[in-house]
Amino acid sequence: MFCPEDVRMLRKIHPTWMAAGVAMLALLNLGCGKSTGVDTAMEQQMKDLKLQKASVAKFAGHVTIDGKSPREAYPKQVLVVMLSDTKNPKGGDGLLKVICKSDGEFEFSTYDRGDGVPTGSYVVSFAELTPGLMASKRGKSLRGPDGLMNLYNDPDKNAENSQFKIDIEQPGKTDWNFALDVQGKQPIGTPGPHAVTELK
Repeated sequence: MFCPEDVRMLRKIHPTWMAAGVAMLALLNLGCGKSTGVDTAMEQQMKDLKLQKASVAKFAGHVTIDGKSPREAYPKQVLVVMLSDTKNPKGGDGLLKVICKSDGEFEFSTYDRGDGVPTGSYVVSFAELTPGLMASKRGKSLRGPDGLMNLYNDPDKNAENSQFKIDIEQPGKTDWNFALDVQGKQPIGTPGPHAVTELK
C-alpha cells in the first residue's frame, strides 16, 4: 500500500468510486508496514458503501522531452502525466494523474502501488508545472505556466492525435513511451477549457 512519501503522487480518484477514495486517503494515516490491516479496513469500507473494486490494468512507462528527462529539460518543475476518460472528458479535478520521477518514469496506482488504472479508453496529456505552497490551506499546489507551452495539456486537443489515445486492458503495460517535442514549436497562448494549467 501507500507510504507517506507516496502521498504526493496520489491523484483524484475516478468519480464513480470517489467515496471509496476518500476512505482510502483517511486510512493512509495508519502508516506503512500495516498493509493487511489497511487492506481489510478499505475492503470493509467499500463493502459498507456497497462499492466494488474496479477492474484495473497496469499503466506505466517513460516520458522524454526533446530527448531529455524531465529533470534535465525543466529542473525547477515537475512533469504530470494525466488520463482523461474519453467518454467523460474533464479538467484537472476529473483526471487520473501522477507525477513523473525525475528520469521520466511514471506509474499509476489505484488500490495497490503500481496496480494501474481502471480498464477503458483514455486520452493521455502532460503538463510541466511548478510546485508551490497553497495559499488557502496546508499542502502543495502545482502552478503554471506550463513549461510545455500548453502543447500537451489539453485532452480535447490530444484526442485528435492517435499517439495519445490509448486503450488500457488487462493485464496492462509497463513500457509505454511518450516522446514530447517542444523546441521549435509555437506556444498555445489560449489553452482550451479542459487544458490543465494548474493543480491543487
